[in-house]
Amino acid sequence: MTTPQLVFLVAVVALFAALAWWLTAKRRRDAAALASDFPPRWRKELTQRVAFYRALNQADKARFEQRMQLFLARTAITGIETEVDDVTRVLVAASAVIPIWGFPDWEYPNLNEVLIVPDAWAEKADPDREFHGLQGTLLGAVQGFGDGDQYMRLSKAALERGFRDWQNGENVGIHEFAHLLDHADGGIDGTPGLTLPDELRPVWADVVRRELARVQNGGGILDAYAGTNEAELFAVATEMFFENPDKLAQHHPELYDLLTRALAQHPPAASGFARLRRGLRRAGGRRGG
Repeated sequence: MTTPQLVFLVAVVALFAALAWWLTAKRRRDAAALASDFPPRWRKELTQRVAFYRALNQADKARFEQRMQLFLARTAITGIETEVDDVTRVLVAASAVIPIWGFPDWEYPNLNEVLIVPDAWAEKADPDREFHGLQGTLLGAVQGFGDGDQYMRLSKAALERGFRDWQNGENVGIHEFAHLLDHADGGIDGTPGLTLPDELRPVWADVVRRELARVQNGGGILDAYAGTNEAELFAVATEMFFENPDKLAQHHPELYDLLTRALAQHPPAASGFARLRRGLRRAGGRRGG
């Protein structure tokens, strides 16, 4: 074998080795994350602060913890002039896992980093809402969508406040991750295209249009911010879906039913009206079949 041939062979082998390393990087990263025991202090914070987690059975709690570990292995949580402590990490990861709990293998495409900003930043605007740089309104979170990168900026104060009262229908962490779920198909338009079954799209569009008009006219129980546009209606309704599913099922039954299908889950804390809606839809399906 000549020297040029040997150099070419070495280059090809190196290329294939690098490709194999790259293709298995995710698997190795995930395995390393799950090899570590879930920190007891994180479990304590989850139990005290996250009602969704408390309502799960033991097996699902273990799966919830694993999905948090995977999310934190994939996504940097960075403090900007503020400390990122255990509470922050737990609440960011819980906010990410809850909306996609019905999709065991789903990840947020291209989400690289969550930036945690000081409470003082939130005081410059409404601390319970998000800040859209291009629109110049609101605060709570910023999502950046660049070439292959996405980042989220969350107010530490708003994040913690969202988990303080689990039934008020306001949770900025869940709200922003709902937007990321919405954006997974390429646009934030109020239709979670990658998770919504195709056969439901016409029904979804019709219900969202009517619900948007209803909120804009002062009807229903969703926050008035839901009337901004279809994307905010989806995000606000998702907050209420997880924080007070019974109330959403009672006052917005069609929207509640569609969310159970778009998000592929029933909130574990649901009871009363929400369970009744679930039973009625199943019974209706059997009769229709």
